[in-house]
Amino acid sequence: MSTKPTTVTGRELYELLPVVYRVKDADGHLAKYLDACGTLLDRMRATLEQRLADAFPASPAGEMPAQSWLLPYFADLLDVRLVSPKVKGRRAEVASAIAWRQRKGTLATIEEIAESVGGVEVEVQEGWRRVAVTPRLDRPLLPAAAYGEPEPDPGNPLVARRHPGLPAVTVDITLPSRAVEADPAHPRAKVSRFRGVPVAWRQLNPHGAPCFPGSFEDASRRTPDVRTPGPSRGHIDPRRLLLFVPPTTGFFPFDAVELLWSQRHQKVSDPGGDPRVIVNESGEAVLFTTSPPAFVAESVVIRDLVFNGTVRVSNGRIRLERVAAKRLVVERTDVETPVIEAVDCLFDEIEAADGLVRLEGTTVMKGISCRRLQASDCLFAGPIDLHPAAGDPRSCVRFSRVPRGFTAPRLDRGALTSAEPIFFAFEHCAREGGSRPVDRFGDPGYGVLHPATPDAIRFGAEDGGEMGADHHRATCLAHAAVLTKLEEFLPLGIEAVLVPDPRLLVAPPRIAP
Repeated sequence: MSTKPTTVTGRELYELLPVVYRVKDADGHLAKYLDACGTLLDRMRATLEQRLADAFPASPAGEMPAQSWLLPYFADLLDVRLVSPKVKGRRAEVASAIAWRQRKGTLATIEEIAESVGGVEVEVQEGWRRVAVTPRLDRPLLPAAAYGEPEPDPGNPLVARRHPGLPAVTVDITLPSRAVEADPAHPRAKVSRFRGVPVAWRQLNPHGAPCFPGSFEDASRRTPDVRTPGPSRGHIDPRRLLLFVPPTTGFFPFDAVELLWSQRHQKVSDPGGDPRVIVNESGEAVLFTTSPPAFVAESVVIRDLVFNGTVRVSNGRIRLERVAAKRLVVERTDVETPVIEAVDCLFDEIEAADGLVRLEGTTVMKGISCRRLQASDCLFAGPIDLHPAAGDPRSCVRFSRVPRGFTAPRLDRGALTSAEPIFFAFEHCAREGGSRPVDRFGDPGYGVLHPATPDAIRFGAEDGGEMGADHHRATCLAHAAVLTKLEEFLPLGIEAVLVPDPRLLVAPPRIAP
């Protein structure tokens, strides 16, 4: 039976041939010839298609996009200042530049800009709507139907006070105020994405007592807060625009797939059949709940996996990329060639008593013990224990956060800080039931920097990004880019404030009608 060509153009040419020639091609020589032609023609077609795509900064979903290096040139043509650290955000800045200018100052545009530039879900709230004001007699009261609520009986004060249009300040402690799932056709319905899923919601009982003060679900009115705005203060002010953003869950999303090490072949592959290379190609977050047996190979490479246990290498070397492990132990003596190489990783503990450890963009929460250390753009929240032998080469730590008072002999120190990092500690629903704060390895948000962290850590890496495991995600740079971009689109005197809100990680509940 003849073999069909594998290239796109080769198959097209093959199908254009009369059937008699395809039947006679039992040995497949004709198919191979057309496949050779198709290889060249496919490349020519791809070049032409890319040339066409490069003429437009935006392209429909699923189509070939323009090359990212062309975006600054499009930006110059449209007089756009690119600020997003992410390619997708820069594409949106160029593609939507004219539309954003035409709708400058509107809430819908502000929300679209923040979500496009920052790459996160954003819920916008105007500060002046939260300020306590004195009711005015000349201000007309809209009917309750405009808010999607039944008209209360004006003759019954206990019922009339619930009118959603009243500028009430004192909360009604008999009513809970929070976000609930709503019909998309409801006059006050909004659509937001919770963990990537769009949900229509509305504010229940705007005059009630807030169930989650300080979150996007808080609609209570208060006296102005004249303090300098930050993640947790200075929000209630007519000149503020509040942008509620969900915290990054880091290496531990809520929908992580939990596997035993014996089940790894369900989601993990060994490229080329090489058992020394372990890669997650499923596209899902995979969390191993048991420690793997000790690796005995000379060199092991692991990418995009999470181990809620100890990873041990016996007399070998290991390289990890975008990996989280509770404990990493390597038993090998070598101060010239790294026994541990980690890029964009998160650990509780690292132990390589007799070896060289090389880290880049890595967070170590509880401590590291090694003989020689080379680190850049790292965050050491715990102690660093270096014990070099006489005559060992120097260690080098640069652009990193180190413990206060950290000193070591023969250490090259450059661009270091001892500022205290602040990590997220919001309540979350644990897998074993109930809720508890983020405080241990495996919790969503563990090891993620809070926006209140000093700028020396949030923007202290060599490229201006954050130190630690989230460096490759550019979360802090994205948040800063949102505020910078909005300066061009906000009315004079209005200041945007980013507010981390864990409630955006939980979909609003559905209530009975």
